[in-house]
Amino acid sequence: MANEPLILHVDAEQAERWFGNLLRRSADLSGLMAQVGEDLTESTQARFDTGVGPDGVAWEPLADGSGRTPLNATHRTRDGIHPMSGIDWVEIRADSKQARWHQEGTSPYVIKPKDKKALAWPGGPGPRGGVNHPGLPARPFIGISAEDADGIERLAVAWLDLGADPSDLGGA
Repeated sequence: MANEPLILHVDAEQAERWFGNLLRRSADLSGLMAQVGEDLTESTQARFDTGVGPDGVAWEPLADGSGRTPLNATHRTRDGIHPMSGIDWVEIRADSKQARWHQEGTSPYVIKPKDKKALAWPGGPGPRGGVNHPGLPARPFIGISAEDADGIERLAVAWLDLGADPSDLGGA
């Protein structure tokens, strides 16, 4: 018996069924992409509460020393985040005008009045023709964290699971 070869018989019909199922499931990933988009939107919006970017780095505190979490005064940027997806793609969009400024930061710039000749504010130094703004630090909120990547992998494995009924996972 020790001299007899070890033989593994492969059922080609079963393998063909598995690959056929895999091809069918991967032909239209709309449901998977939509779910990934929803999950990424939720995790992106949650960053506004934690003040931590997708890379795990905490956002620079506000310059006023208030201790408030940055980007939470109006929730305009957070509320303007939404997913878009298709058969084989997904994206997360931030529609507020300020989103890019906060995601990437800005260089110093001059603020000039739009409708009047000078800028003035309560408690300020008096009317000014322009004010030098020091720029905004980058506070990235859009991106894929390690937790997001793990979640996407779990969703994809579940979606392509050959033993599952695709209708149970939101697919065709």
